[in-house]
Amino acid sequence: MPSLSQPPVHVIRVGKAKQEGQSLESEPYLIVSTTSQYTWLYNDRGTGAHMDVSIWRPAPTDNTFSIVGDYAQSNYYDPAGTSLIVKAINDDPNNPLLKPPVRYAEIWDDKGSGGTHDGSIWWPVPPDGYLSLGFVGQTGYNPPVVPNYACIRKDYCKDSVAGQLIWNDKGSGASKDVSVYILDGVKGAFVAHGIYNPYVGPAYKLAI
Repeated sequence: MPSLSQPPVHVIRVGKAKQEGQSLESEPYLIVSTTSQYTWLYNDRGTGAHMDVSIWRPAPTDNTFSIVGDYAQSNYYDPAGTSLIVKAINDDPNNPLLKPPVRYAEIWDDKGSGGTHDGSIWWPVPPDGYLSLGFVGQTGYNPPVVPNYACIRKDYCKDSVAGQLIWNDKGSGASKDVSVYILDGVKGAFVAHGIYNPYVGPAYKLAI
């Protein structure tokens, strides 16, 4: 698998240190980079779904970076893309740029599909004042444990939309329905909902 975290590609600052005569060097900011390293989570082999999907978790070698969602693609090959990762610098512990989700809410599981693998898809529920960008997959049906998933402080985010359909489980026989879409503006991340209609749920990206 190709090697991983690329050099930082963006720095995001939203504070007012410059206007207030303070040094930008001490102002909190986000470094935004990408990784092409992944850990496999799930694919829908054996379900009979009309489309194929594989879900992978970004695994940056620099463990000071956090992920903002898992990666999905519509085949069973190794991941072909990169995923966005973030790191807070000069963070304020009283108002951090990044926080973990408070819990994970299940969107879908493949129970009833007869697939080769058991899997599920979840929405990271953000704490007040924060937003979750991408959704996550899971091997099996228990709530995910993702120590390096980061919800982003609201002032570092802006609205986005769902892009192209990656996969839906039509034909799988699973008891629940799901559709998975590219999250525009967040490299490698996806959003999902439990119906086959176009996605109309919340969608956010970094305020780059």
